[in-house]
Amino acid sequence: MKYKSESDMYPDVRQWLEDFLKGRFRQAEVDVHALPHTPISRFVRTYNRGSFPGEWVTWNIKVDVVGFVHHPNRPTDLVFVECKNTKLTLAHLSQLLGYSRIAQPLYSFLISPVGFSASLVSLLQHYQRRDVLEYHWEPGKLPRQVIVAEWEMATCHLNRHTMIGGVGL
Repeated sequence: MKYKSESDMYPDVRQWLEDFLKGRFRQAEVDVHALPHTPISRFVRTYNRGSFPGEWVTWNIKVDVVGFVHHPNRPTDLVFVECKNTKLTLAHLSQLLGYSRIAQPLYSFLISPVGFSASLVSLLQHYQRRDVLEYHWEPGKLPRQVIVAEWEMATCHLNRHTMIGGVGL
């Protein structure tokens, strides 16, 4: 089952992400926006909240749903959710992986209510190429990975049984 259009997913995904982040970061302020047609750099320019690294002006990337986690005395963390209303493909993964390498979000999710393409399943599960999900490496920490998962329309949550990546989530 799928939505009539990809944009129909955004309100459900936005609410899920807000709840997820508020539950995970109780001491922070959380703000979540659907920004599929707005470059993050343009949004941040007028946002007037948070503390971002100087390179934010180069973030000419469009992500469907973006979470902002404002920590006291720390830079703002970003969280990306890229929504697809078709089977997830290697091209979809590549797009989000590129965006994640640029802005280095705390979490980066690639989701769809209709599952994964055969080539994506083959690469990630059969050939165990989880390394292709990695986008940020810090000494002494696990690498940050794109989290690929099926979106459950009925519950408005990720199907954890289909989740690939995101060790420790």
